[in-house]
Formats: sequence, C-alpha cells, structure tokens
Amino acid sequence: MTHRGPSGLRFSKGIKMKRSLTLILAGLLIFAPLCAFAAGTAALGAPERIQIDGRVQQVIIPITFTADGAAAEATYTLNPDTFRIKGWYLLDVRTDPGTTGPTNGAWDLDITDANGWLVSQNLIDDRSSTATQRVTGGALKYPTIWNNWSITIGDNAVNNAVATVYLIFRSN
Repeated sequence: MTHRGPSGLRFSKGIKMKRSLTLILAGLLIFAPLCAFAAGTAALGAPERIQIDGRVQQVIIPITFTADGAAAEATYTLNPDTFRIKGWYLLDVRTDPGTTGPTNGAWDLDITDANGWLVSQNLIDDRSSTATQRVTGGALKYPTIWNNWSITIGDNAVNNAVATVYLIFRSN
C-alpha cells in the first residue's frame, strides 16, 4: 500500500518503517559500545566516622575510581547531607593508585562545587601511578563544604586503571 507523505511523494509505509527501524538499531549497536567505554566508574567505600571527646569530629570518605578505557574520566557527586558534614572543612586529600595505576605523573583529581568553582585549585594534579600522595587542606585553604561537590578523576591513558581517593573532613 502506498501513501502520499507531506511533501507529496509516494512511499510504502511498511518498507519505510522497517528501513527506519533497521537504521536506528544499527546506529545504536555501533554507538552504544563507544559510549559505554568512554567513561569510568566511581564507587563509594565505607566512610569512617572518627569520634573525639565523645562526638564525631572527623569523617574519611573513600571513593574508588576505575577507568573503563583509556582517557576515561569518572565523577562522583558528594552530597554533604548524606554524610552529615555540611559546614565541615576539607582537612586532607589522599590519592592511592591501585595495582593498575593511572598514567604516572599525569592523572588529575578535580573537586568543584555546585557553582563550578574549582575547590582543588589544580593542586591535586599530576598524581603518581605507584605512590600514595597527600595534599593538606591548608594548601587548599581549608575549603568548607556547603553544597554538592563533584569529584572527578581525569587525564588518564591507562585501560582499567584504578585509584582510591580519601577525602578527610573535620568539623569546626
């Protein structure tokens, strides 16, 4: 059965629909794997709450990043309400590469707040692929968390690279 389209051209409804679906499915099969390997993953570890004088005054939040492919980036959104750390300051940041570490001396850790301000000030860049490294909150001017922060690992060229980041917050 043929029909006239909006432009006045004749077309067969059944054949056109099959052809369109085939093209869409072929495009998804080609494009979906590219998207799946273009990013990494970020997994939250078990936070540690440290009590001093009978109350929690320090929280250590471990986040493990895994690159699904080369040049993979991964982001974790840190909500201060989840960990009851709103208004606390960042005391320390430690980066610990896994057995398959990210690109040596090149991978970066960026921390941005909800307004896009770079909390990490590029001071947590060019990390080692083998050694645990630390940046103190003093170097970062002890930023205080009031809203969501995005923790992003990037500039990696190693497939399946793993790194754990420890964010240590302290109450005022």
